[in-house]
Amino acid sequence: MVCPGLCERIGSTRRIDILCQPLDSARMSTPDLVPSGFLRTLQDYVRERELPAPALLDELDQYLQSPTVPAYKFCELIAAVREQNPVSALGIRLGLATQPNDFGVVGYMVSYCGTLGQALARYHRYHRLLQRGLVSRTELKDGVLHMRWRQAVANTPLACEFSLAAFVSLCQALIGRAVTPIRAGLPFPKPDDLGIYQALLGCSVDFDCDDIELAIPAHLLALPISSKDPYLLRLLEQQAKVLLNQLPQMEDAQAGASFHRVQEQILESMKNGDVSAVAVASALDCSVRTFYRQLRSAGYSYRGLLAHTRHTLARQYLADPALAQTDVALLLGYSEQSSFIRAFRSWTGMTPGEYRGHLQRKTGNLG
Repeated sequence: MVCPGLCERIGSTRRIDILCQPLDSARMSTPDLVPSGFLRTLQDYVRERELPAPALLDELDQYLQSPTVPAYKFCELIAAVREQNPVSALGIRLGLATQPNDFGVVGYMVSYCGTLGQALARYHRYHRLLQRGLVSRTELKDGVLHMRWRQAVANTPLACEFSLAAFVSLCQALIGRAVTPIRAGLPFPKPDDLGIYQALLGCSVDFDCDDIELAIPAHLLALPISSKDPYLLRLLEQQAKVLLNQLPQMEDAQAGASFHRVQEQILESMKNGDVSAVAVASALDCSVRTFYRQLRSAGYSYRGLLAHTRHTLARQYLADPALAQTDVALLLGYSEQSSFIRAFRSWTGMTPGEYRGHLQRKTGNLG
């Protein structure tokens, strides 16, 4: 249900193999999950066609109360829709109806990125929050981005169709225009009604592939995102204001200007999900060695500066009850919520949940 990995910089010929981390025993016992938002598409389909499936609608409603649904259950539910309405390429039809907000917090985060390439790179960074059982490969060659991915659990023909079409739909929604793939591939035998698949996707479709496959023109990666999330915009503006107020006053104007540039780039890099020193230095057009040297001359380390920035913003975000802990971790550039919890405890001696409880008690006392 998630798009494959994506190279962030476009080169003439570049190949990247991205494999999920091996699952430990704890993860093996945890079911693979997908965003429950995908079920809204199924629910709308059943209602719009007035299919006689009240029990199915009730079950969809039940699972929509949670942010995620087990991948095996998603496969069962989409199969149940197929039983009620056995049309060709149902997974493609349903997937093309998805919207970015169906992908949960990751969906609205990618909608704020500057370009489609940035959005898909950030999306891949957090894909394990959407579905753990994913293996993907991406190759950029001769102006074409070739993507292949497989899903460990959500691997039925209907679920594979849905995954392929949902990815196409996400790209279209982000850039506000139709995305015509160059080709697509699905890992099951060719159906008799091949023409419907080609008509819906707008390209040739191969079958009996080893993986789900998609090829799109690489120039699409440079296209700007057509709309930005106003709530995220407000949050990021708050970021800048808070950090501006907390910037140290430096007597050395040049050192002060460098410090400001680094802080601004850390904020920008948080939007794209990569706050490593290498990424920030590259964005500032300098080598990592030069970057470290400039920070040292101003009396700072990058690790300390990044931690200070995250600590400041974490306190602000946790004070906003509309943001879940997972949202806060993503906004700060953490790919794992557990990493955020460990870092926050090291800063404050409390977990994010304990800190929120402290804020609530403090507010209650003031009231």
